[in-house]
Amino acid sequence: MILKDKICEKIDLLKNELVKIAKTIFQIAELSHQEFRSSKLLADFLQENGFSVERKIGGLETAFIATAGHGKPKIALLAEYDALPAIGHACGHNMIGTMSCGAAVGLKKAFQDLPFTLVVVGCPAEEHGAGKKELIKAGVFKDIDIAMMIHPASMSTGFDIAYAIRRFKIEFFGKSAHAAADPAKGINALDAMILLFSSIGLLRQQLPEKVRIHGIITNGGQSFNTIPEYTCAEIGLRALTIGEVNFLEQKLRNLVQGACNMTGCVSNITVEEEMPEVYVNVPLAKTLEENYKFVGEKIAARTYEQGVGSTDMGAVTQIVPAIHAYINITGDKIIPTHTKEFAEASNSEYGYNAMIRATKALALTVFDLVNNSNLLEQVKEYFINRRREF
Repeated sequence: MILKDKICEKIDLLKNELVKIAKTIFQIAELSHQEFRSSKLLADFLQENGFSVERKIGGLETAFIATAGHGKPKIALLAEYDALPAIGHACGHNMIGTMSCGAAVGLKKAFQDLPFTLVVVGCPAEEHGAGKKELIKAGVFKDIDIAMMIHPASMSTGFDIAYAIRRFKIEFFGKSAHAAADPAKGINALDAMILLFSSIGLLRQQLPEKVRIHGIITNGGQSFNTIPEYTCAEIGLRALTIGEVNFLEQKLRNLVQGACNMTGCVSNITVEEEMPEVYVNVPLAKTLEENYKFVGEKIAARTYEQGVGSTDMGAVTQIVPAIHAYINITGDKIIPTHTKEFAEASNSEYGYNAMIRATKALALTVFDLVNNSNLLEQVKEYFINRRREF
């Protein structure tokens, strides 16, 4: 307990700097793949505190790796820092990178020469682009033993429920004609798109529970008085497993073909992005929850009814023992993410105090892993056994 208190004390000394970093990232509010100032702010903070920093990793301009210590285990804390269009940090990513960097620096200050390898991975483009998948392809996680991150929410827990998602670009190609003078000579790509969205709406009543199909039309035509020769949409399929997403995809493709048959258009379907579900490492999640209790944080069960999204952290949990945990930054209120109200919580005094508690719990969980070989083996064994199930 004395050593854990020491870690907490070091993080308390960092509090003002960490809050300043999180506030700055909140104000900058840089979008996916554009987080140049945000990633630099975090990477510079780590470098100034004794971490060796490599920037622009995996072919991503705003990704970085910061490393301290030596030997095994090699534990990664993941940082996110991208904002959403129009509503900024309405998912609290200004806190995610700050928590991981703060936990890492707190541990470094408490122990100086770390007898294990501590890595902070700067992960851009969670909101749009699945940056972690690109980092996986680049081999960033190939020698990582354990990965962790904490996400702001309206509950505090080590557990997660996340949809697998596959996002499509769907295009219809028709033939233009003057909408008043010669409409019969046209092939209407907008008609095909409207038929697709209508058929998706009708399909929903025949779908299994806990699946989602949703999208937007990104190009609805070229001119009101011209039969549209081209339309385009972005549509996402979500389910609790990637296998269910595969099942949904065939239904979507059938609907696209049906719209083509009815209008005479041709179509093109492109998979733009895919993120699998999160595999929660239960021993690791329980350890974080114990550390939440240690720092005075009240934990709550993670339920489907609280709302479920998707994350590219799911891809990391498929290859490394990992958790995508949550910290309550909204107090007694239940506030959905991706709203203006959640953005306000992400820049609130209560939220920043919760961020510091989470930073401590994250650091203490790393401490437990490197000082309890039985726990480390349990975490690894759980991951191996879970992988065998799928």
